[in-house]
Amino acid sequence: APFIIYMKQSLAILSLAAAGATALRAPTDRPNIVMFFVDDLGYGDLGFTGHPTTKSPTFDKLAKNGKILTSWYSGCPVCSGSRSALMTGRQFVRLGVPGVFGPTVDDGLNLNETVIGKQVGKAGYKSAIMGKWHLGQREVYLPGSRGFDRYLGIPYSDDMGKARATPCKNETSPVSPLLGDSRWDASWSDYISDGYARSTDSVDSDPGGEYLPLVYQKDGNTTVLEQPLDFSTLAQKYRDFATQAIEDFKDDPFLLYMPFSHVHTTASNQPEMQFSGCAFKNVTKRGMFGDALAEADWIAEGVISKIESLGLEKNTLVLFSSDNGPWMVRGKSAGSTGLFYGRTSGYWNVGKGSTWEGGVREAAFAYWPGQITPGTRSTEVVSSLDFFPTASKLAGVNLPEGVYYDGRDMSSVLFNDAGKSEHEFLFLYGGHGCSGEGPSAVRYGKYKAHFSTAPGLGGCEGCRAICYDPLMLFDIEEDPSEAYPLAVNTTTGPYADVIAKIMAAKAKEAKTMHYGTLVKAPDQPGEGPGKYGVCCDRSKNCDCNGAPSL
Repeated sequence: APFIIYMKQSLAILSLAAAGATALRAPTDRPNIVMFFVDDLGYGDLGFTGHPTTKSPTFDKLAKNGKILTSWYSGCPVCSGSRSALMTGRQFVRLGVPGVFGPTVDDGLNLNETVIGKQVGKAGYKSAIMGKWHLGQREVYLPGSRGFDRYLGIPYSDDMGKARATPCKNETSPVSPLLGDSRWDASWSDYISDGYARSTDSVDSDPGGEYLPLVYQKDGNTTVLEQPLDFSTLAQKYRDFATQAIEDFKDDPFLLYMPFSHVHTTASNQPEMQFSGCAFKNVTKRGMFGDALAEADWIAEGVISKIESLGLEKNTLVLFSSDNGPWMVRGKSAGSTGLFYGRTSGYWNVGKGSTWEGGVREAAFAYWPGQITPGTRSTEVVSSLDFFPTASKLAGVNLPEGVYYDGRDMSSVLFNDAGKSEHEFLFLYGGHGCSGEGPSAVRYGKYKAHFSTAPGLGGCEGCRAICYDPLMLFDIEEDPSEAYPLAVNTTTGPYADVIAKIMAAKAKEAKTMHYGTLVKAPDQPGEGPGKYGVCCDRSKNCDCNGAPSL
């Protein structure tokens, strides 16, 4: 009998050892954190939000077995602003970040800002990022210089340069010759005219802005693996990188931030301005956009499978959201706002770039076996701004002193079935229809107020920006399509008290808001005007992997 007991104890010890040292930590002791962040994904694009032909089985399963967050708001209606809010917990205007950085800019997110990789590193976390960074492409601004242990990705949007695509047997239409604008100037003008980019950042003659690079960082070293990169093999590289990071970090708490390059539209030489690997071309009923989303879901499946194979699922919080709504001027190549169609606007372009619900309210969920009740939903207001303070709390790290944070710890909403939001008022910046500064909109409980409205990025014929005096008010829980305003340009009537509270909160917000400015980091060796873009080899004009299209 003693021998049998000894054997059982030994097998139990071996089983724990095989699962890795992380399994020996209590589930809530510095849990692993995975953040899925899909690019330009609309609220209506996923199976769990009702799309009839999308293939997103991994995301749908996680949402079903976790908590769907129906009121997650982006920190900005466009790329860089949204990512800066997620990484720092601070409004992008407070940081001085423009809505979008171009591919050859000389600055980035200020180096004195603490990003989440560095923050949780204080508690012994290992960290990796896969995908689109978009907070400055110079090496000093890249993730490996900001506290992340390793990085693989395109440092900005996948349309900010030309790329290759190895032909696939199941393609019905091959990659066409390069057509139209040879650089990113066409899209840049839309960002400038909509107030999301600086005119001084116009794409210059730097050849680093010509071809998309695939950048790898590890142990303080930065390498350009491909330029122009190959869209046909990118997803496999992303999946391999993410799963290897989990394997390497399994004995430590880790942060895996996954800002997908998918499903942002590409340059015009890719079919339907979208991309996916050979295994995912023409496999969905939703065209190339559907194929791209299915491939992103497959990358996520690899991550979840790896976590489960190592026995880490009860030690891992998984979050999912998007940086902003769909880029609607891109038509079928972009996503869907779903029911967030902003009926009162009178126009169709209410996605990316606007603060209508379609531009800033994102599909989202949280998944953590044993900590989050499966099959639950919350309508409480949360934001990308909340990621930094929430991850800090879970890691056991205090927020940096002397810094104003706009985000709030959303633990109550995530882990309590009846948890409440810490946001009494959540202000939304960007998409401005008024001259001057200030928020464009605010969520206050069940209400949403617009101080101004404007169409999404790229505009639309006959649509116009409007500045309200003082606001336009909706009951957004009863009317998520923003079809029936409760009050427009009035402070009297049945909602006078609500309006008064909102205007008082707006005045308080104005007093606490300091609009930041960016401070350019000193030039590093080899940098200077016309030489800030990522470049594999300037003697080859940054073209190290052959023709960008076939």
